[in-house]
Amino acid sequence: MAKNQMYQIGDIFYSSWGYEQTNVTFWQIVKLTEKTAWFRPIKKQSVESYTSMSGKTIPLPNEFTDYPLAKTKDSIVRKRINLEHPNEFYGTDGWNTFYRYNGQPVYESSYY
Repeated sequence: MAKNQMYQIGDIFYSSWGYEQTNVTFWQIVKLTEKTAWFRPIKKQSVESYTSMSGKTIPLPNEFTDYPLAKTKDSIVRKRINLEHPNEFYGTDGWNTFYRYNGQPVYESSYY
């Protein structure tokens, strides 16, 4: 295990982005070193519906899935650790900015 007290393999983060809708993807740390975390997307489950197109969702740990925007083997995304921002991993696009999951359902919506 890496000499990193801020993170552990299995920790869950999520990305939330969109223009006309709020897309949510959950990510689980699958590999960890002192300076880098590797994330793999996991499935989610709707737990609350507000309308037919919006509600809240939770992650399903260890139930890995693919994420086409990642464009990597097994959709694994590598992120550099920044200890000044331990609850976020910033990306160049909305889909790859990750926020630490706090155990509460996350809002999502879809208009399609």
